[in-house]
Amino acid sequence: MRKDLFRRYLLFSVSIFINALGISVITKAMLGTSAISSVPYVLSCFTPFTMGQYTIAINLLFVVLELLLMPHQDIRDSKFQLAFQVPVGVCFGWFIDLCMNFILQDLAPDLYVAEVITLLTGCFLLATGVSLEVKANVAMVPGECIVRVIALRLRCDFGWVKMVFDITLVTIACVLSLLFMSHIEGVREGTVVAALIVGPITHFLQPYWHVMDHWLSPSTVWQQQ
Repeated sequence: MRKDLFRRYLLFSVSIFINALGISVITKAMLGTSAISSVPYVLSCFTPFTMGQYTIAINLLFVVLELLLMPHQDIRDSKFQLAFQVPVGVCFGWFIDLCMNFILQDLAPDLYVAEVITLLTGCFLLATGVSLEVKANVAMVPGECIVRVIALRLRCDFGWVKMVFDITLVTIACVLSLLFMSHIEGVREGTVVAALIVGPITHFLQPYWHVMDHWLSPSTVWQQQ
């Protein structure tokens, strides 16, 4: 059991890195970043802090909001999962900076067709990471967990809450861009494309990870609703 759990957390760690890589590739396409990273990206454009550092800060804010929204009993029952989100948020931000500033530092497509190909590659990577995260089934990144908490609190469908949540983040990014840079930065057609295709690609990839069933235990540690 302990060995199976270690494998799931190992897969989850890999998925977080792939998520960060996918977001970084999308951002490097210069057609707009993903909705979840729009605010950190915009803030990094006019301050000395990096996109990854802002990602860490916002993820920690999400955890605090979860604590404020969850009933006390749910907090007691999920205290490990809540605490685990802190290192997850920190690693996620660190991975984004690692990808943006080192692994992908020379990625700079100069033609629109190259930007589109880069964008689509990033979307595929992000969908791969998300589908592996679901397969690992041990935890959620704060940006997804806060949506789940809100959906449970309001008794609404997760998909609808996710859509409103992403629109809210993109709106905040646009407002910050206009206030501090007098133009919209980080929100373009690529943001819309990523929002539209990452989900379907994730669902398409999900069945293919059944090849891991012999390696992963069928036991479930985290029940997503």
